[in-house]
Amino acid sequence: MQVEVHGQNIRVGDRMHDLVDRQFDFALGQFDSWINDVSVHLEDVNGQRGGIDKQCRVLVNLKGGKTVKIEDIDVDFVAAINRAADRASQAVGREVAKRREKHAEKPSHIEIVQELSAEFA
Repeated sequence: MQVEVHGQNIRVGDRMHDLVDRQFDFALGQFDSWINDVSVHLEDVNGQRGGIDKQCRVLVNLKGGKTVKIEDIDVDFVAAINRAADRASQAVGREVAKRREKHAEKPSHIEIVQELSAEFA
């Protein structure tokens, strides 16, 4: 799974990039076959003024065209990244479950042929 990390009003160093890679790989790794790519945008909203302003926005592009969007904000980036990764995992899990349900509801071509054969036998 490819994770792109972007920073606005901050410099995203190697340690921050590694943290994001590790957290999102752990959170979304089980859904790897369903995901095209993940984009993480980190921003220090208030800059030097401080406060609860460290924002983590996540876009998870799923195969089939759906995009899951998550946004979290906290006093520090580590907390915002951790929570966003957890929420992304939950949201992608729900989307995957919906797709699996839809797929399970549709009878396969073989099942339809077997049902028709049984009716006309």
